[in-house]
Amino acid sequence: MVKLCLFFLFLMAAVCLQAGAQLQYEAKSHDITISLESLLPMIKLKEAYVNNFKSYEEALKIHLKQVHLAIKHAEDLLSALTAKPGHNLWHQFRLIRHMYWDWPQYFKLMQKVLGSKEIAMSQSRLHEQPTGIDFEEALGAIYKLQTVYSLDPGDMAGGILRGKRYSRKKWGPSECFMFGLVNLYIKHYETAEYWLELALFYYDAHRNQKQFDTMVMKYITILEMLVEATKGFGRFSASIEHAHEVLSIQPDNQYMLKQLSKLQLLESQPFKRSQPEEDVLHLHNLKTLCAMSYPRKVNDVHCRYLRSTPFLQLAPIRQENLDNEAHVYLYHDLFNHEEIEALKSLARPRLKRQKISSNFTCKIAQLSNSAQDIIRTVNRRIQDVSGMDMNEKEVLQVVNYGIAGRYDLDDSAGSAATALIFMSNVQQGGETVFPFLSLRVKPQKGSLLLWRNTDWSVLHNSCPLIIGNMWGELISLYTYMHRLGILKLKF
Repeated sequence: MVKLCLFFLFLMAAVCLQAGAQLQYEAKSHDITISLESLLPMIKLKEAYVNNFKSYEEALKIHLKQVHLAIKHAEDLLSALTAKPGHNLWHQFRLIRHMYWDWPQYFKLMQKVLGSKEIAMSQSRLHEQPTGIDFEEALGAIYKLQTVYSLDPGDMAGGILRGKRYSRKKWGPSECFMFGLVNLYIKHYETAEYWLELALFYYDAHRNQKQFDTMVMKYITILEMLVEATKGFGRFSASIEHAHEVLSIQPDNQYMLKQLSKLQLLESQPFKRSQPEEDVLHLHNLKTLCAMSYPRKVNDVHCRYLRSTPFLQLAPIRQENLDNEAHVYLYHDLFNHEEIEALKSLARPRLKRQKISSNFTCKIAQLSNSAQDIIRTVNRRIQDVSGMDMNEKEVLQVVNYGIAGRYDLDDSAGSAATALIFMSNVQQGGETVFPFLSLRVKPQKGSLLLWRNTDWSVLHNSCPLIIGNMWGELISLYTYMHRLGILKLKF
């Protein structure tokens, strides 16, 4: 969906400085969109770049100070010579000395390469910057959030998601412009116009518009895209207005002159709307699942404390029966903070992008070494609440989610049961939904969600993460067998 749009973006970006130097790194992804853990090094890189820029600024200031001193010295001498013209021994010698001795030094000052250390530092770390793949995935993730949750562009740009404010720092014209282009490409013209009008608004409201002179996006570029967006859904009068504004800035813009005559012709004819590109099927399905209302079935929910093993007798665990017939259970506070942090520490260096399905946005660590104390603890705890013996070769998948992060839980289809440990709380999104059971389960740190894959009624999915750093651990119970060879579950 986004690839051709990005081709257009990168084509424009080719005029930027250092673009050529960065192309050699474009084939690689740093996974900063699919895992928030991978984003942390990028934050540190940004901090290093800011400090490097400050150092560069200081080098320029020192140089500029030397230039100012040279100018003042030259102006003082010139003032003395013009005030008392004539044959003055002191002035004559001073002029000769100044021109012979000082001006070569000034020339060297003008030839000096400024900030070479800082430039070298930036050059050496280009390979750490986000690549085209990272940027494409970020655009796709934000588009997914907007589509699945029907988010308003104005709210998104203003730091508000589903009625709750999260950030007082708004997106600027550049970010709004990018999403305008994405929607323009997929022929969502009304949404494209909304984003582009926001870009125009934030551009006009910006205190220092000159800073955009060094960027790809210019004021006139926004106007040109608005001509295309408004034309796309028949608002030809608005298109003509934007075209006139472009021509007021660039009277010799041949493309816009041709567009203006075409727009005037189109305005006099019946409009035939072009069909927008259909959203990808999985986005349509997600929108249906995650936007559904899941009324709480209070009468069917039962809680009890498990005390069936020596461990549970010492520390009873609260079991919440979410559905009696389908055997879906939530075990509250099964794992404490220290145990969860130990799992995260074990998983972090093993997190990898997995080619599991085309619909996941996360990184996964495969943990199979039962010699690790924390893994033995997890296995034993799940065995205590489920009544199943754990196969030591069973793989535990620790998942870290990114922007709009989700994991295709249906990849565990075919297993006897599925266990999902919630390793963090999140502000919004990330729920596990069972549409046929009318269940929506919000992540609760330390809890375990457990269900038997008995029939179609437990078909489930995960909703994209909106806000938060979400961790989870998924265990597909293929090889959990009772000692006698008969699968008997306590739940």
